[in-house]
Amino acid sequence: MKKINKKLIFLIIILLIIISILATILINKINKNMKNNYLDIEPSISSEKSEIDMSNLTNSEIAEDGLKVNKSSKIEQGIEFNDLKIQNIKIEAGENISIFNAKVENTLDKDLDGYLVYIIFLDENGNEIDKVETSFPKIEKGKTGYITATSTKDIATAYDIKIERKQ
Repeated sequence: MKKINKKLIFLIIILLIIISILATILINKINKNMKNNYLDIEPSISSEKSEIDMSNLTNSEIAEDGLKVNKSSKIEQGIEFNDLKIQNIKIEAGENISIFNAKVENTLDKDLDGYLVYIIFLDENGNEIDKVETSFPKIEKGKTGYITATSTKDIATAYDIKIERKQ
């Protein structure tokens, strides 16, 4: 009886070792395939959907890193929205996406609760280039926060921006 139990335990251990080795090999193979597939994934914003024209340098220039950078004197001044100062505005565009970043200073006499807004990018004639939804973060009185937004449109050519609170 003891010999049978020892043989059974020995067999179970051997089976567990074999299963562990096979599982490790399988997991490594799956991980390798996933890594290769990840490298082959197309970006979620393709250049076919993008409306960015890197040759249109209206209110912009190409920086050393190849990004299109907004240089509108109107935007560089910053804007005010509901007694908040929006400053250090940076709008950059690559081949497929434009990115807006800005510093928001809470000049209110109270803490700012976060809320959704639309940032509207305008050309020199006041025509809308794009309207992008983003949010103001919670910002304590006298402190600063940051906002960011992205677009597949060429917002780097914007002359001015305005902000509207989303209802």
